[in-house]
Amino acid sequence: MIDSSTDGGIDDEVVISTILNECMKGLSYLHKTERIHRDVKAGNILLKMDGRVLLSDFGVSGQMKKGIKNVTLAGSPCWMAPEVMLKTGHDAKADVWSLGITAIELALG
Repeated sequence: MIDSSTDGGIDDEVVISTILNECMKGLSYLHKTERIHRDVKAGNILLKMDGRVLLSDFGVSGQMKKGIKNVTLAGSPCWMAPEVMLKTGHDAKADVWSLGITAIELALG
């Protein structure tokens, strides 16, 4: 259940953990196929009426190559991992960082 307070966060930790778990499944699939989303945030998570959770907006997603890190500055700044912002080279771990920020976003609004 979404909290009706002004912050807009989700009040139920089970709902948050379910959303994050489903997002991790999606990211796991992407990373196994050597792709990186690069813009994980609540605005790019779709909740279907039947309970399905979908990742969306692959406009800045990219292909990863084994052993080579991306240096492209892509995504939403407030969710970017430090290595993305600094252009020191990033990989799939940048999506994990963004998912962590998204967890905070889901809880606090």
